[in-house]
Amino acid sequence: MAPDASTKPLAPPEALPGQLRAQWMLDGSVDFLNHGCFGARLRSVFAAQEAWRVRFEADPVQVLDREGSAMLAEVKLPVGAFLGMRPDDFGFVTNATDGVNAVLGSLRYEPGDELLTTSHVYNAVRLTMQHLARRVGLVYREVDVPLPVASDDEIVAAVAGAITDRTRILLLDHVASMTALRFPLERLIALGAERGVDVLVDGAHAPGMLSLDVERLGAPYYVGNLHKWLCAPPGAAFLWVRPDRQAEIHPNVISHYLGEGFGAEFSWQGTRDYSSWMTVPDAIAAMDALDGSGSWPRIMRHNHEMATWVQSHLAEAWDVTPLTPLDGSMLGSMAILPVPAPVRRLFDTAEALHDVLYDEHRIEVPVFEWQDRWMIRPSCQVYNAPDQYERLARVVRDLF
Repeated sequence: MAPDASTKPLAPPEALPGQLRAQWMLDGSVDFLNHGCFGARLRSVFAAQEAWRVRFEADPVQVLDREGSAMLAEVKLPVGAFLGMRPDDFGFVTNATDGVNAVLGSLRYEPGDELLTTSHVYNAVRLTMQHLARRVGLVYREVDVPLPVASDDEIVAAVAGAITDRTRILLLDHVASMTALRFPLERLIALGAERGVDVLVDGAHAPGMLSLDVERLGAPYYVGNLHKWLCAPPGAAFLWVRPDRQAEIHPNVISHYLGEGFGAEFSWQGTRDYSSWMTVPDAIAAMDALDGSGSWPRIMRHNHEMATWVQSHLAEAWDVTPLTPLDGSMLGSMAILPVPAPVRRLFDTAEALHDVLYDEHRIEVPVFEWQDRWMIRPSCQVYNAPDQYERLARVVRDLF
């Protein structure tokens, strides 16, 4: 069933000024609608990272051994200010899954303790939790949050009904990677606190997509990627831990500063390329200067409004039922649509449809199977234009 014309957005948002696409390193021959996968880099950010690498190679011992911890401490100041974190309360990691592993691998458990998450969990995190459950003798459970979903109340009720007196950790997505669903995180964190369950937030997509104040959210643990919507280089992410939980959390790489405190341990995780972490402030500043007037609020608003329009436009073009409310209240900067049934019948796998879109039409957009349903998940970043989504609509429709 297509969306009602009276409720759909009449037009996509107005583009930010300037030649934005040219500032990214993306191949102009591809309609790149998959920013949510690995993000994309501005040319200036790439150059800033290269400059850090050159600096390191010119004097490796001085830069890494003598200056490394102090440089990281300096870099954490603008990152923490942007995301609502005291510098002492977070450490850099390589990606959100790295941070999840650090938390889950550091905690102490009793046999029969339960690891609880939802059916929207990122698969790498699912496998991490299942591996830990097998190794330590825990119970792993997923609470089903089916689609379509009409309101936050449905999610809160499902999670509340699944928590038991054995639940040790409740892992929640802020914005689900597979389904683009924005979870009512404040309500769910409060629910966990009320029931005596620690919440670990997988915020892989939230930094740069949502206005974020990590400390105010109040979850014991929060991990987030900086290479996606913040557009920092790959390998940049963070783990924030509430001060009352920091003593028990350690990096996945145990190194020289074990036992010297959360901040010290995460400031040295062995010999590695620090350039991704060092360049995060450059990414924050470069995105904020895109239109010369302080862009971050406009970027987040633009991308959200585009995702809301994309959901409505594709649902109408393909005559499919939207999976979240048409007002965009449960979306961030990505939309999620079911693949039209006539198209699904043409392909053996969702991957085969993806390959046709990319190989024959140069459209890069995720197509995957979730709970026996095939999904298409376009992302919306300021370098994208409405005609790219209109072309996606036509190409898929032409298939049937």
